[in-house]
Amino acid sequence: MTRLLIFLMIFGVVLFTIFSLEGMLITPAPKLNATESPIKVVEVARLSRDVSRAESISPASVEFFSLNENEVLSKNIPTAKSLNLTKGSVFAGDFKSGQFLSAEMVSNPGDAGYLVLSIGDKYVPYFYSSNDNQIIETVPIAVGDRVSFVSTTSSTHNIKEAGYAEMADITSRVIVDDAKVIQVLSTPVEAGESEQSSASLLIALTVEQILHLEMAGKLGDITLVPSHLTGKTLSVKSSDIIERLSGVREMRAGEAQ
Repeated sequence: MTRLLIFLMIFGVVLFTIFSLEGMLITPAPKLNATESPIKVVEVARLSRDVSRAESISPASVEFFSLNENEVLSKNIPTAKSLNLTKGSVFAGDFKSGQFLSAEMVSNPGDAGYLVLSIGDKYVPYFYSSNDNQIIETVPIAVGDRVSFVSTTSSTHNIKEAGYAEMADITSRVIVDDAKVIQVLSTPVEAGESEQSSASLLIALTVEQILHLEMAGKLGDITLVPSHLTGKTLSVKSSDIIERLSGVREMRAGEAQ
């Protein structure tokens, strides 16, 4: 009986030792954590200062940054992607700094009401055709660009009637500077004509500026140029060119002698 009891005790100790060692040697499998989904962000636009109706949208008035997509959806914040901003876009009203920009706050070229907004209160649309000036076809001009008008007239005669037979006292100078292009139009091509369509512009001008252009058009020629290529005070006289050419001829004659 005593031997049996001793045997059972030894057997129990051995089993205990075996199970203890197994627990120490075998590492339990790690628990799998639930897969964390990455945080998605979207780009939004916010006004960095107060803006006015019909004001052009620029980097100085709007800041772009990213927000958590869940926050954007829960707070119904418009995304920058929905704005569809293009060159020439203007604000559709007066808005305060800190407001998130939405599509309803923006007016793009071609939208209903854009023409009225882009012109402003003191301007009217002035139609200018590329038939009058080839520079429209050679220099890319887009909505929102600034253009100037150069008038070539004579102080002694009407160029429209007499032409350039008399070259004295002819002056080319800027009479309208930094006018805003509000729309670019294309004239459809008629059958039998060249396949290239002519472009025309709608330009925001004051009534006084239009009267200056109409008068200059009756007395001489008008040329449209991008404003960044010229300045308000640009003026060239035919006498300056004639004197320069005469000086070159005299110098060459002297050299020949």
